[in-house]
Amino acid sequence: MSDDQNQEEQAPVESADVGQDSGTGGVEVLVDPRIEELERQLNDTTARLRAVSGAYKNAQEEMVAYKTRLERQVALKEEIQRGEVVSRLFEPLENLRRTLAAMQRAEIDPTLLQGLELVQRAFVEGFEGLGLQEFGAVGDAFNPDQHEALTTMPVSEQRLDGRVAQVFSAGFRVGTRVIRPARVIVGQYTAPAGEA
Repeated sequence: MSDDQNQEEQAPVESADVGQDSGTGGVEVLVDPRIEELERQLNDTTARLRAVSGAYKNAQEEMVAYKTRLERQVALKEEIQRGEVVSRLFEPLENLRRTLAAMQRAEIDPTLLQGLELVQRAFVEGFEGLGLQEFGAVGDAFNPDQHEALTTMPVSEQRLDGRVAQVFSAGFRVGTRVIRPARVIVGQYTAPAGEA
């Protein structure tokens, strides 16, 4: 047997008095200092592992939050770009609509009108593919961010107060970006003369 092994085997063993409530009936329990050291190392390692695990979990949560923010920013940027494309091409579409309306009033050749209506429909479908939405209907709540009030008109029912009473021209938006506000007449409730 080597000297190292002999010294390990002969390492001093401390004894500790254990009280009656420990269940040993006053018997001395021998505690090896190596066991105490190993328990301390185990506790230290467990604490470090918990700290590293917590840091890893926090890093994962931060990465998920960063990815979510990045996706929102990309979506917003795409919406803005689509809005810019649609707004630049929107006026020529409106001119085409006005031309069609004028040609219909002038009773131009129906086959010519049909061809222009097909072109207009193709434009509208392309814009809808870019996210263009039409809005502004009678009964909608007036919203100054989406509606342009041309004037007000008296309404006899209080529930119609502040609501769109007539639509002069529809509004258009791409996502949350308004390309053109709806031009509307807003209802304004006036109590009948006998109720005042």
